[in-house]
Amino acid sequence: MFRTEEDRGRADWELLAEGAINLYWRDELFEATKGDLRALGYRLIEVTCITPEQFRQAVSDALRWEAQFGYEPWTGNLNALNDALCGFPFDGDDVAICLRDFHVIAGQEPPFAHGLLDSIERNSRYHLLQGRRLLALVQTNDAKFHCEGLGAASARWNPAEWANASRGLS
Repeated sequence: MFRTEEDRGRADWELLAEGAINLYWRDELFEATKGDLRALGYRLIEVTCITPEQFRQAVSDALRWEAQFGYEPWTGNLNALNDALCGFPFDGDDVAICLRDFHVIAGQEPPFAHGLLDSIERNSRYHLLQGRRLLALVQTNDAKFHCEGLGAASARWNPAEWANASRGLS
């Protein structure tokens, strides 16, 4: 992972430091960042958002849906997507999911768009624990686009005290 001061100069350090989802409005920055990640050995999964139906099929293809689950295509079920991203076959690669024209999906299906980015954010944290990097580059033509609360996690009780009874509560 990022263990040395030199690592802080890597393109992916800055991208992952504040979270796994990175928004782009200017296409030239989007393309330059993809080039930086390729140079670091990332495998890029590139999906253009044309219509919701096309997007779902493209994600199915990119995530090897049939090989992973024995059926296709992905229907847009976010729980299934979460499972797919959790068990995604990285093959030892760091992965960047690159979504072009995300404003199309975000404009037509806002809750779905939020859930999609939320799933990537949560799974990025999971993969970091296993020594793999997962991040997303999200290009949108909407300069005002924002998506809050991604990967939200609450403080949790430790495993020995998670049950109320273990803390003297009934």
